[in-house]
Amino acid sequence: MSAPASPTLFSPTLSNAYHVRVYLKPEIYSATGSYKDRLGPAAVAEAIQAGATKVVATSSGNQGLAIAHAARAAGIPCLILATRHILPVYRDALRELGAELQTVPDMKARTAALHEKIKEGWFPVSVAPEDRGRRVQPGKSGYASIAREIVDALGAAPDFLILPVCFGDGCAGILLGFQQLARERGTAIPKFIMVRARSSEDVAFSIIADATTPEVAATLEATRGVSMYFQNPDFLEAQRLGRAAGLDLEASAAAPLLALRRHAADPGFPPDSVVVLLFTAKHRPGN
Repeated sequence: MSAPASPTLFSPTLSNAYHVRVYLKPEIYSATGSYKDRLGPAAVAEAIQAGATKVVATSSGNQGLAIAHAARAAGIPCLILATRHILPVYRDALRELGAELQTVPDMKARTAALHEKIKEGWFPVSVAPEDRGRRVQPGKSGYASIAREIVDALGAAPDFLILPVCFGDGCAGILLGFQQLARERGTAIPKFIMVRARSSEDVAFSIIADATTPEVAATLEATRGVSMYFQNPDFLEAQRLGRAAGLDLEASAAAPLLALRRHAADPGFPPDSVVVLLFTAKHRPGN
């Protein structure tokens, strides 16, 4: 149930524009077009190993699709709890995957619904924001393979990794992979630049974060990383930047391009830096 490797592609266009070596890592081969496909199969496998017969997750985006796909492959029922912001493309995809979708008004209501479903016997394969620090995200270790793919492709760790982040499962799991490689091969751990949206935004709702979670805080400390916040008009600009670079991406997925541009301007990348941009999802028609 492992996700296929995604390519690590050199971008002459972005490298010339920002005077560093820029590589793109789009998830164009994974089942649902998202690096969340690294978490989904691992999370569902952990649930089944724990005796689960049905799984529930909170998601308004790619994580829900990844878990639904993994649950269908495993042959167990899946319930996705989402806020009203969930886009039609995700509603349609969840329906095609055979998952049940329940929508609620906001994040607080979503957490309450998750706790209720757990009482009803559903096994949680996601962690509500309020529960972070007390519960570990199932399947998080599945992200570690991303670090290994990058190092194998480049022959070394990059200096910077730019990726969209919400509550931090992905960044924490990828960091785990780099830490394993540091022990095995003596490679460096890149500085993580984590792109997020403000809580009032709706264009890039899947990376909205009100506060820094324990996973994000630990990754920032371990990598000397930074969080960068953007707003609705910025994400629309990110999609334009993506098209100029030959990429057709949804708003959240295009967000690393914003951080690349901002960080290149201030404070800038050291000479000869190697920068990898992780894109969470391929473009879906109609999105």
